[in-house]
Amino acid sequence: MKFTKLLASAVMVVSFTACEDVFEEGSLQPDGSKPALTIRNPTKNQVLAKSSGLRVKLTASDKDKVKELHVRVRAVNGDADYINFTTLPDKKILEFDTLLSANELPQGNYTLTINATDYRTNVSFGEVLFSVK
Repeated sequence: MKFTKLLASAVMVVSFTACEDVFEEGSLQPDGSKPALTIRNPTKNQVLAKSSGLRVKLTASDKDKVKELHVRVRAVNGDADYINFTTLPDKKILEFDTLLSANELPQGNYTLTINATDYRTNVSFGEVLFSVK
């Protein structure tokens, strides 16, 4: 009988310790582990033709899943965003590849900014300069 109680107690302790993230206060606070973010396209200082569009290709990954991906295109030294959207991928590994219209972008220099946020509110930031001719 003592052995059964001891075994049951040990199982309970192990179970509660394994679920520590669920019970600890502030479990959704940043944990210092930002999502990994790699922007593959556009490349640094790439020159695009309006007619070809803006291909955005990146990989983001995180052990807590990528909760939110924010994409923004703004003219260098500009105040307004030409492209600005957020997607909610809910994936540990996100392969993002899309073609955006560049018809609204006048000739000039632009900054593509990417923010990837995980479920613990850690944020990775990536930025690429490109030109439209």
